[in-house]
Amino acid sequence: MAQTLQVQISDAVIKRYAGDLAIGELKDPRHPLRFRYRNDRSKGSWHLVRYDGGGKWKKAANWPDVPARVMLDSLPVVQARLLADPASAATVDGWERVGQVLDWYAERLRADNSLSKSRRASTRSAISCQLLPALGELHLSKLNADTLDRHLVWHMQAEYSLSYVKSVLDVLKVVFGAALALKKVTVNPLVGVSFKHFTKAKIRPKGARLRHVAVVDLLAEWAEAFADDPAAVTLLVLMLTHATRITETRLAKWKNIHLEAGEWFIPGADTKSKRDHLLPLTPQAVAFLQRYRDQQKARGYDGAYLFPSTAHAGRSMSRSQAFAVFTRYGAGEWTSHDLRKLARTTLGELDVDGLVAKLLLNHSLTDLEATYFQSRGEVLKCNALNKWHAWLDAQGFDALQDKTGARRAVKPTAVDPAGWLA
Repeated sequence: MAQTLQVQISDAVIKRYAGDLAIGELKDPRHPLRFRYRNDRSKGSWHLVRYDGGGKWKKAANWPDVPARVMLDSLPVVQARLLADPASAATVDGWERVGQVLDWYAERLRADNSLSKSRRASTRSAISCQLLPALGELHLSKLNADTLDRHLVWHMQAEYSLSYVKSVLDVLKVVFGAALALKKVTVNPLVGVSFKHFTKAKIRPKGARLRHVAVVDLLAEWAEAFADDPAAVTLLVLMLTHATRITETRLAKWKNIHLEAGEWFIPGADTKSKRDHLLPLTPQAVAFLQRYRDQQKARGYDGAYLFPSTAHAGRSMSRSQAFAVFTRYGAGEWTSHDLRKLARTTLGELDVDGLVAKLLLNHSLTDLEATYFQSRGEVLKCNALNKWHAWLDAQGFDALQDKTGARRAVKPTAVDPAGWLA
């Protein structure tokens, strides 16, 4: 019968007695811990022994997945957990440091096609630039609200905006949520941890950098620049007129633009939400896009994309090329997202229902909202865009639809959308 040997357990000791078939278990007199060899003596299992009305064994981990040092360091945490709840698990994680969990998740992101490239890039950036330097060497058992505050949050808030600090903390919570769900860790130390635990200051939304009074000047500038910079101007115009995001706009293909039917289809693969998005094309949008298409053909381009790359034939405009458009025209005063916010705000001032605006922007809908819009959604979107584009015409959008490129004798006067044509 296999014997139980009393020793101070270490990896070296486990390996030393692996070849002695007479030894079946190792018992450490310092801790309520047993190590049991398997039939394959290169492996074994850790067990925690609790004496509560008799000896009760709970398996804690496998060896060598969890080395002796990690097992011994984790014992206080496991014992505290069992003291609070005797029915809880005694298991111990194979990982030792927070950095190991972060590295695992960062590697998963490389092949996670459920997230957009920009989301993956921003998450990896948060991990590599903020989380790993601050928490990478921290022992998993030490990760809690206090260490988060001392090692991460307090230092970041002195240098970055609160909204960015919160976004980095959110990434960390997503990482540990995924690790727990996939049983990479046995306990999520961030359960119940909220950003409000670290500061009572409210994160205020960024103020609007573009208001409706700026639209007249924007459209006048774009009409002037169209002849020499048609792709850039069209990117700007489509994002303003349809409140689309920069990536789903730059990836647009002519096969998804149906001028006769008056539809612009954006496949789910190109959207942030990964949902197909159908936008009605108003007569104004059709006229402008027809002008742009004619201009492309006149220049000898008859390719697939509305916005072809200037560096790689057969590809769409890259993210860097698209952002360069906003660098030129926004000059640091406004960004691509400001056009989308401008459209959303002005739609509200034109009395477009908030739920309809939500539908136009391809935001997530509740089941009830989706059911309501199932039969009437396209009509409501079309009515909203007709009102929006009619207001834009009064600000100078009609000049961009003129194939002759004729200039206005007098620039329109900015019109307040609130109560417009009431």
